[in-house]
Amino acid sequence: MTTDKIIREWFYRLPKGYAEQPYTEEELAVLDEVMAKYQTPDRKIITEEAESINITDVKKLIDEADLDADELAEVQQLIVSLGFRRTILPYLASKGIVSDAYQLGARAVRVVFDRIAHLPNVTDVIEYFKSPPDLVYDRTTGRGNIVDASGLPSETIFELMEIQPGADAGGNSTGPAEIALALLFGNVDNMQGGGDLKMEGRILEVKGKEARLGSQARGKKLLESSFIGYMFDSAINLGLITGEEYDQFMNDTDHRNIAIAIRDAHDMLVTDNDYDKNEFIAAVQKGIGSIFFEDSATTKKYLTTSTNYNDVNEIMKQMVKINIDAYMSKIKADMILLHKFRPKKPDFDFVVVNREEIESVVESGTIRLGSKKKEGSFFWHDTNPGVVLSV
Repeated sequence: MTTDKIIREWFYRLPKGYAEQPYTEEELAVLDEVMAKYQTPDRKIITEEAESINITDVKKLIDEADLDADELAEVQQLIVSLGFRRTILPYLASKGIVSDAYQLGARAVRVVFDRIAHLPNVTDVIEYFKSPPDLVYDRTTGRGNIVDASGLPSETIFELMEIQPGADAGGNSTGPAEIALALLFGNVDNMQGGGDLKMEGRILEVKGKEARLGSQARGKKLLESSFIGYMFDSAINLGLITGEEYDQFMNDTDHRNIAIAIRDAHDMLVTDNDYDKNEFIAAVQKGIGSIFFEDSATTKKYLTTSTNYNDVNEIMKQMVKINIDAYMSKIKADMILLHKFRPKKPDFDFVVVNREEIESVVESGTIRLGSKKKEGSFFWHDTNPGVVLSV
């Protein structure tokens, strides 16, 4: 193994693509890995040889190499991309995209750099990075579009949206759009040490199309064993309903839907049979709170004495708000960005749900869970349905 080949591999493994004296401990550690691979013992020989490389040697090497047109094009692209390192890498670092943030370390940063450096309009993108705009969206509906917000071509956005440098330092996967959002917007940065991103200093969770705000329920939960079943048992003991009415309610397949079951239980128990309304509301609050991460405090914000329990659409919307709010509390996020991007079907629309704007975003009809039906798709066997966006 000749020293020039060792140097080339050493430089290739480094985030910058080269090294200059004085070498850092990280750079020398990478060199030691390469030397161990090729059983080359003398580090000094390699570092001295690296310092002796100059532009004349590189030109001579290219002249003497037997390269065809395609290979020369590859060399040209490599030279061009290396020339962008001093511009792109500092920008990545300013956005929190650094080796310590990922399990792959320097290789993760290289994945991001290579994708940017190979863009056909890379010089325009670098110019854009000098003063990126803020990510903006409609504060009432939460709606926005990445292409519109950035002003860059959709083809460029597509390439950036696909960048995925592997798991972060905490072992969480980096999903599509996360890196792109940090790169494209001045008020968004990569989040180191947990969470997806930071937006205006607040924790921003990024979710793709049809994502769940929680885990899907396992097995088949029976209506009889739910909080509604408990109320119906109580109503029988109080002599408010008959066993036949109990069976009829429990066997109604419509009551697999939680919102419908709550509405019809209210009609039968409270409206028709004088079941104590405060006890009914308390039971619903406790039961729904247990579904959404045992968060009874959040449930009580949205299911109150003023809620119209005869309106299945209102019950459904309140459950959507509870799911979003309780999920934010569980993951310690201040905002959630939901996007519709998929590689096979590019879509650059997104929705941002800020904790303070949950009410308006849900009431605007921008976000539903499971389906757009008025009763929604919260079922006893599937209490955390996927997100459905109307953008």
